[in-house]
Amino acid sequence: MNDGPAAAIRHILVVCEGNHCRAPMAEALLRSLLPPDITVESAGLSALVGAPADPEAQRLMADIGLDISAHVGRQLTYDMTAAADLILVMDQSQKGWCGQLFPSSIGRIFLLGHWQPPASREIQDPFGRDPEAFRIALEAIRQSVSDWPPHLTTKQRSA
Repeated sequence: MNDGPAAAIRHILVVCEGNHCRAPMAEALLRSLLPPDITVESAGLSALVGAPADPEAQRLMADIGLDISAHVGRQLTYDMTAAADLILVMDQSQKGWCGQLFPSSIGRIFLLGHWQPPASREIQDPFGRDPEAFRIALEAIRQSVSDWPPHLTTKQRSA
């Protein structure tokens, strides 16, 4: 298995199922940790197109000082995957699905939890569940997101 993404990451695409809970939270967290010259966007494999982020996701993010109220769900497209240097997904199923839909993106698709221990790499979907499920998902996302910046910025400086 590849250790991590290639150098010169300038455009990151975060993907989840509906682009309603996990990806919007991860997008905002990544954006807050990365330099402004790295673009971070999100989309969904079966997006709730045009829908705002889940109210519970918005509340949790506001509690940590990040506003995702302007988020609008987007459907994943070929153009989005082609523009991305790195595509981060929430679970192995999504990784496989992205690779099947967009074969040219294989090699740029990684789990958001790639750097986590194997048992913690996949992030469960809290959609339609209680606030505790959202809190657990956000904590997993926060841990996973915090692992990425050193790998991205170090590789860029050495490129």
